[in-house]
Amino acid sequence: MDISYDPHANSAYLTLGTPVQPSHRVVGGLTLQGMNGEVIFDLDPSGRIVGMKFDGARELLRPEVWEG
Repeated sequence: MDISYDPHANSAYLTLGTPVQPSHRVVGGLTLQGMNGEVIFDLDPSGRIVGMKFDGARELLRPEVWEG
């Protein structure tokens, strides 16, 4: 697993396993205790999750993820 963070987009990406080209994406909104963001799941051709993008990463993830 590997996680990267783009401070300009306030977005983080979590790669699960060996990086592969995803075949499609599933988007879902997320609101927790007043925090807004979006989680996007990248799926392989079999429908397994191969990566996750977190838009609004500073609100959704722990600080050690986006502080480096």
